[in-house]
Amino acid sequence: MCFSFEVSLGTGIFSWITGLYVLSKKNISHRTRIQSLFLLIFSLMQFADAILWFINMKKNNINYIVTSYLIPFLLSLQALFNIYYVNKYNNIIANMSLLIGIPYLFYRFNGYSVSSCSNKLSSPIWGNNELELWEILAFLIMVSFPNVYEIIGGFTIIYGVKLWINGGVGSMWCAIANLLAIKLLLTS
Repeated sequence: MCFSFEVSLGTGIFSWITGLYVLSKKNISHRTRIQSLFLLIFSLMQFADAILWFINMKKNNINYIVTSYLIPFLLSLQALFNIYYVNKYNNIIANMSLLIGIPYLFYRFNGYSVSSCSNKLSSPIWGNNELELWEILAFLIMVSFPNVYEIIGGFTIIYGVKLWINGGVGSMWCAIANLLAIKLLLTS
């Protein structure tokens, strides 16, 4: 989990190096290519978190722009990538999910991010309002459908962490990005 500027930045760099390294290999499978591209998009969140840590989550214009615009944009990219690029869905359910989901992300995260606590388990709470479990599940469906195992696994990890640290669930992108990068290195 990302508890500091250094951890967020390090995770982002590690994930990007891993993704670019795997993409540079010859004869990678289509599935590995998609996983690498998703890792690159997914781990961009680490750079957003690094910015928030760098400014110590002060309520200023940088925090507002990163929280209100950059974070929802990056989350939207993940959903768009899965629905339109990976699965090539172009049906009423997919389109309506995005039509409702993307504006909701911008509405939901409008504001400032804050730190969940002041100890070593501190984690950003995007938009100063912790994610509800239904929001996490809805987002996981948008970025993982039709892979039920990814949806269940992601929800289990996030719910477990929510119980463990009691806040800052959004920063699970850090832990998940590391796991995705390591898995990609081991399987490609």
